[in-house]
Amino acid sequence: MAILLSSGNYFGIEKKYNEHPLFKLNITHYASFEQIHEHYHENAYLSLLIKGRYQEINKRSDGILNPGEVILRPSGYTHANIFPETGGSCMNVEFKNDSLNAYGIKQVLPERATTYKAGAFTYLYKLLYFLSKDLNVELSEEYIFNWLAENQHYTIPSRLLWIPKVKKILETELETQHTLNAISERVFVHPIYLARAFRVREGLTLGEYKLRLRVKKSIELLFCTKLSISEIAYSVGFSDTAHFIKSFRLYYPTSPHKFRSILKS
Repeated sequence: MAILLSSGNYFGIEKKYNEHPLFKLNITHYASFEQIHEHYHENAYLSLLIKGRYQEINKRSDGILNPGEVILRPSGYTHANIFPETGGSCMNVEFKNDSLNAYGIKQVLPERATTYKAGAFTYLYKLLYFLSKDLNVELSEEYIFNWLAENQHYTIPSRLLWIPKVKKILETELETQHTLNAISERVFVHPIYLARAFRVREGLTLGEYKLRLRVKKSIELLFCTKLSISEIAYSVGFSDTAHFIKSFRLYYPTSPHKFRSILKS
């Protein structure tokens, strides 16, 4: 008999995780020659294979998943897995049924198990990078919304009156930890549509746009003030100094402290 895994539970060893009202995000490791017996999950979830290979066994067919490939397993999908001697690691994004209904996006997910080739979804790989490096977790929400947006087809009008309102919110409330859903409620736009349209118009996701604003403001403060690195981090909206330094390095090949030292030399 197949085993039911309730919300938030996985086989393997959980190494990292992040909880969100819409989803649970985690990285799980699997041992050499690990065999996972027939089971199914309460919630639908995405699984990105980071390293190793494994066999996916289900009633319809058997197959091998390779590194970088992604599988969407719907709620109730019964399967088993076998890992070879190399073992493996996966990043999982588990969607919570109640929240999917609340957001009105349950119908966006495929109803059948679907496998995607490596490189198919840019935002899932960005999400993996940010999770692995312990970077800004607020970006995880919008990366998931952008993945969901890729499963829908929208016609984006040439003029969107709400985009200037969104940009003003981000620019004037730099220290606030905005969620995509909170901003969508303020401008009366569905979060999936907002994520897609903002990216199409600005060339950046909402969080990437705000991260760029924060780093830009930090440069001004490094030049013009004597604030400490930690004071600058908090004043531009980073949760701690470590996240500020890691984010700064995404734009400049040095730390904020070394950057300031160069200015004084």
